[in-house]
Amino acid sequence: MIEISMKISDEDKVWDFVRKNENPLMMSGHIGTHIDVYNKTFIPEKYIERRTITIDCRNYDLNREIGIEILEDYKIIEGDFVIFFTDIQKENGYGSEIYIKNHYQLSWELIEELLKRKVSFIGIDCAGIRRGGEHIIADKKCEDNQTYVIENLDSNALKDMNKLEETLIIWYRTPLMTGLPVRIFKKGK
Repeated sequence: MIEISMKISDEDKVWDFVRKNENPLMMSGHIGTHIDVYNKTFIPEKYIERRTITIDCRNYDLNREIGIEILEDYKIIEGDFVIFFTDIQKENGYGSEIYIKNHYQLSWELIEELLKRKVSFIGIDCAGIRRGGEHIIADKKCEDNQTYVIENLDSNALKDMNKLEETLIIWYRTPLMTGLPVRIFKKGK
């Protein structure tokens, strides 16, 4: 199995960001690869093994939302884990100002379409699927629809993902955290 969750070292810029901003979200599990659960819902155990679709978004730039047109070449079915691969970590390291505040984002139309298709997870190799004040709003909307957002996937590992894979998702559940630490493994070679 190959892990696609982010590995964080003591040297990562994110620790400087955490110390400088004293961000309480970071202290409640929002570091590294995690699942956002602001409404404290229970993620069904059946979500542990998922058919996973990885969508290459590297042709988008930071000033353009990733729109619904990105789904044209993908057959997404109920229960899928849909990952958006932007490769932001190549130019903007984890914890950098751009990575945290000006990352790629999914359009509301795209989010609505994924919810309509009843995907289990929406994953991205960024700090969220929306920026600023819309970040938590999008996460809560997804959670209310039994779709969970997984942030900060490892861009380097995603480069080796095929369009269609099987993954194993293991999260740590605690009622005190709104960001659940998660490890994700691509099954097979």
